[in-house]
Amino acid sequence: MPFIILDKLSNKFRLFGSLPVMVKEFDLDKSSLEYHFSRKKESEFENERFRIAKVELERGGYSNYKI
Repeated sequence: MPFIILDKLSNKFRLFGSLPVMVKEFDLDKSSLEYHFSRKKESEFENERFRIAKVELERGGYSNYKI
């Protein structure tokens, strides 16, 4: 599941394809974020430095494609 993170200090957004990659990049607490997004089923998390949103990824395709 993709995540969008806003760094409030730089006011920049980044998109990550998974939680572990984002945790590593920003040195975040993985267990705390897993608790919010998995166990509590929340779609957003915010602290004094970051705002993180769990989002759906929309993909194109050929649902009506016939051969």
